[in-house]
Amino acid sequence: MDDLPADGATSRRAGWDLADEIRSLIAAVNRSAAGPEALEAAREYIAAARRALEAPDRRRWYEVPVDEIDDDLAVRLREEAGDHSLFRGDRNPLAPPLRVTTGTDDDGQPVIVGEVLLDRSREGPPARVHGGYVAGLFDDVLSGVPSLVDAGPVVTGRLSIRYRHPTPLDVDLRFEARVVRHSGRRLVARARCLAPRVDGGQEVTAEAEALFVSIPRRSQEVAGGTTEDDG
Repeated sequence: MDDLPADGATSRRAGWDLADEIRSLIAAVNRSAAGPEALEAAREYIAAARRALEAPDRRRWYEVPVDEIDDDLAVRLREEAGDHSLFRGDRNPLAPPLRVTTGTDDDGQPVIVGEVLLDRSREGPPARVHGGYVAGLFDDVLSGVPSLVDAGPVVTGRLSIRYRHPTPLDVDLRFEARVVRHSGRRLVARARCLAPRVDGGQEVTAEAEALFVSIPRRSQEVAGGTTEDDG
């Protein structure tokens, strides 16, 4: 496939580093009270950077004909899909990024854990995370729960959020999600968002419940791999 570079690992790392710089730039634009001359100078630099990135569009995994996909390319396409994820993607400057792992709770039950730190570019109420962004994070973390029971490809049928306390900015947030019920094609999962308290403990700032519905393994398949639901 001619639109994927031969030096894939080097290019991938360079993309992550570029996205990190853009995240820092977004934060600076949001925070800065610079005057018009400084803003114009910055705009010119950014315009030059945008011109440097002019290239053919990257084909997404579902835009690549199946007969072009071998095992190596399937791995690259899955990596690219993850790298450009809206919430987790290291290559996506709009992603914080959210770090997602699988762990166990105090009872030894499997959980999906999401960890993230959000700056003022995600602000809603003063010094607090926008509630809609909290909902998006829940949707992304919860989308990993079906993998705990090998439910296969799913779509989100329902997502409900209960906001218990404002979620603070600039602190390490932790999301925990687990299976509540799994029967046939339907799976119910719940999650909570925890923020640190000044006394060293943790406070639940929001809770979520999601209904997932399994779908046939059709276009979700990429040379032996499948995509997860992304909300």
